Amino acid sequence: MKKLLLTLVVTGFGLLAYAGDGTETGTVQGTIIDAETKKPVTNTSFSAAIHKSSFQKEFQTDAFGNFKINIPVGEHTLIIDKLGYKAVKKENIIVRDGMIIKLSVEVVEADEE
Repeated sequence: MKKLLLTLVVTGFGLLAYAGDGTETGTVQGTIIDAETKKPVTNTSFSAAIHKSSFQKEFQTDAFGNFKINIPVGEHTLIIDKLGYKAVKKENIIVRDGMIIKLSVEVVEADEE
């Protein structure tokens, strides 16, 4: 049985040009990597949900395992989920207006039984 190995790292913060349209958003971006092969996990569906709210969006990584999402300010929980991999949940991500949060996520293949 494989042991769950998860590395979820906040690698930096930056500023994003704000369009000034009255919508307060921030950006969460990064890469999803297979923990064993160290290769990008492509077409991975995941969702971002605002803590204590019904807001939820689903996204996919690109061909290089990268993702970039704009989400409203607030406290978020990211759930990384793809068939064949163990689901990963990162709670308490605080998004502020115009901020970029960078994440690098390593996922582990699910045990086959």
